[in-house]
Amino acid sequence: MNTELLGIYLNDHLGGAMAGTELARRIGRTHPELRALAGDIEADREELLDVMRSYGVEPRPHKAAIGWLTEKAGRLKLNGRLLGRSPLSDVLELETLRIGIEGKAAMWRALSTLPGDQERFDRLLRRAEGQADLVDQYRLRIAPKAFNSPHVSGVDVERTFTVASTPEGVTEYLRDFARAEQWDPGTVTCTRLDDGPVEVGSRWRNVSTFLGRKTELVYELTRDDASGLRFVGTNDTATSTDDISITAGSAPGTTKISYHAHLDFRGIAKLGAPVAKLALEKLGNDTEKNLIRVLGDVR
Repeated sequence: MNTELLGIYLNDHLGGAMAGTELARRIGRTHPELRALAGDIEADREELLDVMRSYGVEPRPHKAAIGWLTEKAGRLKLNGRLLGRSPLSDVLELETLRIGIEGKAAMWRALSTLPGDQERFDRLLRRAEGQADLVDQYRLRIAPKAFNSPHVSGVDVERTFTVASTPEGVTEYLRDFARAEQWDPGTVTCTRLDDGPVEVGSRWRNVSTFLGRKTELVYELTRDDASGLRFVGTNDTATSTDDISITAGSAPGTTKISYHAHLDFRGIAKLGAPVAKLALEKLGNDTEKNLIRVLGDVR
């Protein structure tokens, strides 16, 4: 057996495995339903390393580094928006992952023609085929939504996490936007502008710090239904929309929260959008931590 050529072949696939692992992790952060898939793909990379050892092939670090850089560079692909993710990002990433999985399956098929652990290669091939089917099903389910989505501008941040509170308790807590002082890291003060029960149409004056400056927006509760809440804040230069999806978690007494913040600038303020994107990402991380803190961490 020409181990030199086999080494080149396996190291090339190792670079692809690194890119696939990084991409699967990123997809899993956006789509929690696919987090288990990311774990399986990482396990496949470990299997490949073990197969390489069994053939006496040394991993070449620069190949893994190229795979890592390739995945990062893939994020620069145009997706119809200058900043942040678009619905098209999901479709393109899933198609890229699907192609990578097919390449991995082709590798297992090729290795099954060589002396080695045939049972292992058959098992890994079946797993790759299952992964490809899962990605295809998910991709085809979200594609219509992506292609029918309205055109929007601005910057976005999304986080999905689970808290140790019931959906009813989470909704009741978040419905009063004045409590943003407790969970929104940027909020300085948030004061109700009207009276009576909190309902659609209720308004709050929110004073917050963003990019080192104090900003005042008037927020209105524009949606309050079984699927969650929406708050829209406006001032002369920007519109901020917080969509909060609230569903029952997998364990009793827990809730899955999907938080989507969209910030749209007007006029000359649009020039600050690239910097705002970075700040909004950090704000999203801190908001997730604070909401878990006040609503309960799932241990």
